[in-house]
Amino acid sequence: MSPMFATARPGRAASFRGISLFLAGGLFFSGLARADQALVRAMAESNVNQQYLVESVSLAGVEVAHYRDSRLSPSLRRRLSALVGVPCDMSAISDLADKLRATLHLQEVTQHLTRGSSPDRIRVNFDFIRRDAAFDLSVPRFLYESNQGWTAEVNARVRLHDQSLTAGFGSNGDDLVERFTGFSTRYEDGHLFSDRLKFALGVEGYHDIWNSASRQAVLGEGAQTGVNGLAADASKQFALYRSRRNIAPAVTFELTRELSVSVGASFESMEMEAPAVTGGDASKSANAATGEVNFGYTREGTESEQRWDAKYSVRAATRELGSDYVYRRQEVSLRYKWRHGKHMVADRMTAGTIRGNAPLFERFVLGNSSTLFGWDRYAIDPLGGSRMAHNSVSYGRQMQQTTAEVFYDTGVVGEGDRLGTLRHSVGFGVRQGIFNIAMAFPLFEGRIAAVFMAGMNY
Repeated sequence: MSPMFATARPGRAASFRGISLFLAGGLFFSGLARADQALVRAMAESNVNQQYLVESVSLAGVEVAHYRDSRLSPSLRRRLSALVGVPCDMSAISDLADKLRATLHLQEVTQHLTRGSSPDRIRVNFDFIRRDAAFDLSVPRFLYESNQGWTAEVNARVRLHDQSLTAGFGSNGDDLVERFTGFSTRYEDGHLFSDRLKFALGVEGYHDIWNSASRQAVLGEGAQTGVNGLAADASKQFALYRSRRNIAPAVTFELTRELSVSVGASFESMEMEAPAVTGGDASKSANAATGEVNFGYTREGTESEQRWDAKYSVRAATRELGSDYVYRRQEVSLRYKWRHGKHMVADRMTAGTIRGNAPLFERFVLGNSSTLFGWDRYAIDPLGGSRMAHNSVSYGRQMQQTTAEVFYDTGVVGEGDRLGTLRHSVGFGVRQGIFNIAMAFPLFEGRIAAVFMAGMNY
């Protein structure tokens, strides 16, 4: 090889390296330029969106206030509602989309912006892509009350497309005259021929434990002197049972987003404690036709929100359904809630009546975590009543992630045409998300006693 070629190769290699470095640098700076352009476009889009006020927020086409899913916590619902009336913030909307995906166990959540009622307003809708199958565990209720102890429920839910099966176990000493412990299962079909028609089938089995005051009222003093003015056959009318089982099919018609109607049946059987008292029957049944009407409406403003809820339910047990008990139980509840900024006022009224001879689990109870909080329901009436009226007024103020509340309760429970004593209680509490701590003071004549409660999801 000649010396000329030997000396030329290093220069050619150096020029190749220079060209390579030049090209690599060009590609690098070109990539930076494209990234800068994308960032500028994103910032410009964000700035453009911030010129619009959010008029409404919807989940899968349903306004947040109307969206029914127990997994959607009050705090998350408030965060979604807080988007309304403020400039569009895409980062906050994206964060909420991720939170919805994790909370509702969805495959994907996408957000879409559409034009509102005026040129300066937009609507935000979160579209859901659901998994074909899902499984989740939940604690729908968990609380401690110093008068009546613990109440806890745990549920496991499996969903396949529009069908779901929920199995739960719990011990409840809050809702009824007795404490009941056992299991509940519920099958639901959310698309029975159409999205507006739903079917559900519930199966329950409970073991019942009676408070000494209730047992004494039925087997002791109640059988002789009567309870709530009843005659001496109180032990026959208010027979105690060891356990009960229930099968309850129901069909729900969603007439509009605000109004739904349910019809169904309840086939409940009870294993009696003392068959001799009930005519030798080891078991009795309370088979009833059931109906329920639910209405809910929300009106949202730029800074305030109003919510109306109404519910009417009826259970009619008849001989035609093979029931040993014949009665009609009706209950109505109304609730109004007003929110303005960090302030909230709510009023809830409930009333009910029973005609005929109903088993103890159907009777109305006041003095628990939701009615006349602070009172001992066994001190009010150890067997409950056939007539009831209750009202609760509360005021709350939000402080960052915590809401402080004060409330005033009043209610009365009685038997037949006779109403008992009107009772009152006041209290305060602190709520953060699903957790709540409260203290109530039943207003006795001449003295005040405090009752403490803590829990979640109630």
